[in-house]
Amino acid sequence: RWTWDWSMHLNPEKVTSCNQVPELHYSLGYDQQKAELCVAFLEGDQDAGCDCYILGTLVSKSGITEAQTVLKKKVHHIIWEEALLFPLAKEEMPEGTLTLTLRNCDRFSRHSIVGEIKLSLANVGEPFRTTQWEKLKTPEKEPDAGCGEILLSISYLPAANRLLVVLIKAKNLHSKQLKDLLGKDVSVKVMLKHQSLKLKKKQTKRAKHKINPVWNEMIMFEVPHELLRASSMELEMLSQDGLGQSLSLGKCSLGLQATGTERNHWEEMLRNPRRQIAMWHQLHM
Repeated sequence: RWTWDWSMHLNPEKVTSCNQVPELHYSLGYDQQKAELCVAFLEGDQDAGCDCYILGTLVSKSGITEAQTVLKKKVHHIIWEEALLFPLAKEEMPEGTLTLTLRNCDRFSRHSIVGEIKLSLANVGEPFRTTQWEKLKTPEKEPDAGCGEILLSISYLPAANRLLVVLIKAKNLHSKQLKDLLGKDVSVKVMLKHQSLKLKKKQTKRAKHKINPVWNEMIMFEVPHELLRASSMELEMLSQDGLGQSLSLGKCSLGLQATGTERNHWEEMLRNPRRQIAMWHQLHM
């Protein structure tokens, strides 16, 4: 079991000025019994003005695993009293890499990258032997913007067991078939799932494909409160080709099994019943 004394590592007096390169404090450890990589003692310095969080991305022979901290409010010096845990077999350590990314979020949870650190896991040993500050580097390129973005709000009404989804608008829609889709109608299909079981699906009315279509349409699902945490929602942007066949322009999924803003949105809804929570989400194929 991981144990540590946060007070020995936290340094709340360390504040970086706005003109300095942002830094991130971290420590790596590996639990051989659990076959688990742990990142702890996370602190960061950044310009105040946006909420922020750290996203950890582990790349190993088994694939890609992500974990992220909670969202912290607007302060210069941020302390996350939590750890990021990644399942990782010992034999995969030498070739594994870990990227820690500090990200900002605006009020719609569109995130931008402040900077990142890429770490080789070849020399990681006993828990928290190395604890250090390191300057963040600008990533080589921003994450793929995907196929555009969609703005929607969600809220849950506990007394009525109703999940309300308002599809507001989308922007920068594009695809390889874009030229054929210009002028075609665009709709959003919303599918409600409980774990892996598909429960219900509904679809908005069609809006003209103007790259930035607007719906402002509400969709309602009945969801018992005890099923809400384990439920999720998949959205798919649909258009039609010349033969009238449905064609996907991109998807996104909201729920606790997701990462990034898709998970944040669902968590905010769970924490704030009866309140409409609006966020932008990237669409991907």
